[in-house]
Amino acid sequence: MKRIHGKRNLPPLSTLRGFEAAARHMSFRDAAGELRLTQGAVSRQIKTLENSLGLRLFVRGTRKVDLTDAGEKLYLVVRDALDRAVAIDARASL
Repeated sequence: MKRIHGKRNLPPLSTLRGFEAAARHMSFRDAAGELRLTQGAVSRQIKTLENSLGLRLFVRGTRKVDLTDAGEKLYLVVRDALDRAVAIDARASL
């Protein structure tokens, strides 16, 4: 496997899990329940990720959130990456 040299400018990786759950559920509350966090903790993770990327990922409404175009694109990438990680783990345990 080829090594990649140089520092990557990644967002805090812990924020991606909260983002993926919130985007999948379209709810910070439901994501918080799944991740066993508070709704405020998930909201802070999303805000940290948005600040890190310089992008708005959700449109926040009263009791409702929607993904922005950037949020939808990021969700597809993060979901795919997490699905691949799970598949690799499953194959490794065989």
